[in-house]
Amino acid sequence: MHHKFYLSLLLAVAVLFSSCTSDDSAPSIDYSIKSDDHLKILSQYDNGWIKEAKHIESEDLPIHEVTYHENGFIKSAKVYNFLDDRELYMEVRRDEQNRPLWSKYYTPEGAVWFETAYENGLVSEKIVYSELGTSIHTYTNGEITSIEFISTNGLDKSITSYDLETGTKNVKITKNSEVILEQEFLDQDDFGSGILTSNHAPKANPFNEPQNGYITIGTSFTHSPIWHFNANPKDDVIGYRKYADLHPPASKFAVQHAVNFEMYQSIIEQYPYTEDQVLILGYKENEGNAAIIDVSRDERLAIDAERLEDPDLFALKYGDQYVNKIHYGKNLIVVGALRNMPTHVTAIEQVNKIAEKRMNDILSGSNLVSDHEMEILDKVWFEVKLFSTFKNQRNGIVLESFNDYETAAQEFIDAEPEIIQYEYKKFELLVQ
Repeated sequence: MHHKFYLSLLLAVAVLFSSCTSDDSAPSIDYSIKSDDHLKILSQYDNGWIKEAKHIESEDLPIHEVTYHENGFIKSAKVYNFLDDRELYMEVRRDEQNRPLWSKYYTPEGAVWFETAYENGLVSEKIVYSELGTSIHTYTNGEITSIEFISTNGLDKSITSYDLETGTKNVKITKNSEVILEQEFLDQDDFGSGILTSNHAPKANPFNEPQNGYITIGTSFTHSPIWHFNANPKDDVIGYRKYADLHPPASKFAVQHAVNFEMYQSIIEQYPYTEDQVLILGYKENEGNAAIIDVSRDERLAIDAERLEDPDLFALKYGDQYVNKIHYGKNLIVVGALRNMPTHVTAIEQVNKIAEKRMNDILSGSNLVSDHEMEILDKVWFEVKLFSTFKNQRNGIVLESFNDYETAAQEFIDAEPEIIQYEYKKFELLVQ
């Protein structure tokens, strides 16, 4: 099932810019950070870097509000939707070591949609709210150990407990405080496993040992680092859970992915916005996929009959969608981000060119950036970080040299392919 990943693909980085040379006769360039029509600086540190600022559009409506630690890492950030009334839809807090403290995502009406708490930089709890109820996702050392769903009446509940050592899960369902289903499954999330999509709460499996067929794909995609206007990797990674008929709006982060995809959430919370642009190199590999096959029509009819008899009870036990296909492979993203950028357009262009060359140096082992250019780049905050679906790289690995990149890439290569996406179908379409 493992498709060979060639390091040379990631090393095929196009060098687009030649080295800049200094010109003593050229006028001096202003690298200071000043307020303008769209950036309002509220306070700065002694070195001129931003302490507190906000980005605005017309009529002083905010786009981003941010505070930085003195070392350039984000302390807090609020991100507003670009449309309608600029409603707040994302808020993060981070410490001086760039570890997450907590985050919240909001509905267009201003209510909290889901919130995440962290401990020692790892997720410890995630709570998802909806009209149907609340699901509480509990983690140990960053790994999911239980998900409890409590309906709005407070009496109907389900709790899914994961045993990380054995790879099994136990599902317990109560209705009106009475246990109506309790079952242990050999796989954590297998073919036919149900989920309540409104709360991302896993449920029981109504199928009787569904068979699956595996297809090897062996496809991949990579590119040289190119400029993007944000660090939202929804086009460079595969969403961990793909629900039927789910099409996240393009105008904002695909926050549906952040509920259950730690790598994706880590990236968008470290780079909730960009002051100018961000460099991204992406690699994704589809080893293969498997889908449910050979489920008899009698079994499908029986499941559908149970659903039609009591839809609410069925949803409590099995959710509204089930795992139909599982994709295996790997995802890798390298992000080169700039902060505390100068205001002058000439300085911005110069820094961007040097930053791209610096990222090429790190990824290919070239030596394009001169000492003078490094002095210029050191005037801003620039960081290159590698993220992947490999557990040890989900929160990102800082790359400061080609050796750093080689080491991280080799760890990624050596890691076994894993589940990169669960693809769901609606129970209501089980019989067609």
